[in-house]
Amino acid sequence: MPSPVRRPPGLMPNQPNLDVVLMICTAGHVDHGKTRLVKMLTGCRTDRLKAEQERGMTIDLGFAPCSLGGDLLVGVVDVPGHEKFIRNMVAGVSGIGLALLVIAADDGVMPQTIEHVRILELLGVRRGVVALTKIDLVDADTRQLRIDEVREFLTGTFLKDAPICPVSSETFEGYMEFYEVLVEHIKRETAQHTGVFRMPVERTFSIPGHGQVVTGIPIAGRVCVGDTVELVPGGISGKVRSIQRFGHDANSAQTGQCVAINIPDLGKAEVVRGQMIASPGYLKPAKFFHLQMRGVPELDKPLKTGELVKWHAGTCEGSGKIYLLDRTELGPGEEALATVALDGAAVAAPHDRFILRRASPPATVAGGVVLAVDTSERRPRRAVILERLQDYQKMFGDVDPGSAEGSARKILYALLWRFPLGASADEIAKAAFMELAATRVALEQLTANNKVLAVAPDLFIRPESLDGLRNAVRECIAGLEKDGVLSASSAQLRGGATWPPALWNAAMEPIERAGLARRKGDTWILRGAVAKMPEAERALLDRIMTLYRDSGFESPRPEEVPEKLDVSAPLVTKLMKHLYETGELILLDKNVAFCYDAFRQAQDLALRLVQERGSLDTNDFKNELGTSRKYALAFLDYLDKRRVTIRRENLRVLTADYAKRLL
Repeated sequence: MPSPVRRPPGLMPNQPNLDVVLMICTAGHVDHGKTRLVKMLTGCRTDRLKAEQERGMTIDLGFAPCSLGGDLLVGVVDVPGHEKFIRNMVAGVSGIGLALLVIAADDGVMPQTIEHVRILELLGVRRGVVALTKIDLVDADTRQLRIDEVREFLTGTFLKDAPICPVSSETFEGYMEFYEVLVEHIKRETAQHTGVFRMPVERTFSIPGHGQVVTGIPIAGRVCVGDTVELVPGGISGKVRSIQRFGHDANSAQTGQCVAINIPDLGKAEVVRGQMIASPGYLKPAKFFHLQMRGVPELDKPLKTGELVKWHAGTCEGSGKIYLLDRTELGPGEEALATVALDGAAVAAPHDRFILRRASPPATVAGGVVLAVDTSERRPRRAVILERLQDYQKMFGDVDPGSAEGSARKILYALLWRFPLGASADEIAKAAFMELAATRVALEQLTANNKVLAVAPDLFIRPESLDGLRNAVRECIAGLEKDGVLSASSAQLRGGATWPPALWNAAMEPIERAGLARRKGDTWILRGAVAKMPEAERALLDRIMTLYRDSGFESPRPEEVPEKLDVSAPLVTKLMKHLYETGELILLDKNVAFCYDAFRQAQDLALRLVQERGSLDTNDFKNELGTSRKYALAFLDYLDKRRVTIRRENLRVLTADYAKRLL
């Protein structure tokens, strides 16, 4: 038996200040030597559970740091190879930058080898290295045969050009060549640490005097000691007291690092695998996730709409039904848009990767990307969500969501579907799942390129959306004018919807400038309808105004006007409403109206008397105005209602800001 060969010195120095640049994961069939290979690289056993060591296979995820010389330090996730523990394998791949596929030379490609490669592809891993292990158990011809078989199997996969490195964990043969190839490929990778912090919960435990500790691998963003984070589902927030990376104290943790986070504020809350620790306000638990998915090439029978499936995303798993949107069944290698309806609430973010498996017989059937998270209580209508997802595909195409262009398109997509009436930078950041600072930078660029309009300092909208809103108002005005309506409220022109004031002003500015409508308070005079009034109605408007001008401060009750002018009541009511809205008549109460000139005289008199005497008595005002108590009281009550004056027993005084409420 060959004598054991020591590992090269310096591959695993004791560095308390670990700064892992990348996470890599092993993958492969059970008992193909993944854990032994990791131990050879790191000096660590990743089969940390007693049951794992007794059975000789990894059941849960194992983590180990690996120093590859100089400042190059990576984390290695050893995932289980047995079919029964595929769910743990899926959890381990989330946030991984490079895959290390392990295939034993004595066995070759096996069922879990195939399934692991499919899962890695579906979860978005794009680069890797292949280790052909146990070469000490086969002769040279068998070794070459296995290399040829592996290369043929990998054709058409993300590992089609990956190096295949023969290596023995027993004799150390091929180790240095494998090591050099691995280092070379890791140096090519650049870990992305941007984005909104979120970490799927892998394990949790409590430490007396410290409280809850949550472990896992962040799949996006960065967290620091003192930051506030949120547990989802659960909605509990708390501050990070301390952080460890690979067992060493640290001030921060980021994407792709194996970390433990101490969050005492979680108290005795039940924290379980499948939940998420994230920046507050971004994630919501949901039962419906809208997907872009692809069937695995080995799919033995088509996946049908309405079929029961197992859902895996990060450490989260659940059962539910899959509903295909653009086809009725999914075959091997085919792509589809779909909605998964889970039995219970789960958590995932747009652009996260997922896997679908059949429960019986257990097998991976499909996977892909989450396009949208739907917190509705009911599954949305197929036609509505299909249009939304097709818009998503058109908008993103092959653009990387993590790129600058991808960030811009996330914002445009959020404004298109979530915020047709515009939104603040913070609202857009939450919907696009972007950090606020990055959102502001992207918005600045989008507004400079006229792809987004800033209608207020913190209100953004797509130009196409604003044009659509203006056109809707124009169509509403045209419809009202066709029906002979002379004026309308802002709410009428908006179809009853509530718009931000800045958006309403921006929408109406060109409409008012074009002379389609004139603003009078919250009322809009429809100039087209007024211009098209029949001559008889114009004449009647003049007669009504003459009646009120001549009657001064003893005007007729509105209900008396039809009889006085010998005209039908509905027509008079319509025209008087128009005069109220234009401000030519002022309706003090249901029985008293003044023409504008008379009202201004009364208002000026009331102001002068209060300023001279300090207060105003109703009888004094009545006498000065030369009218009856009925009209004087109606006028003074109207000033009270407008908060020009305020009543104190039988006297009235001016309010502090009365001037801005005068007509």
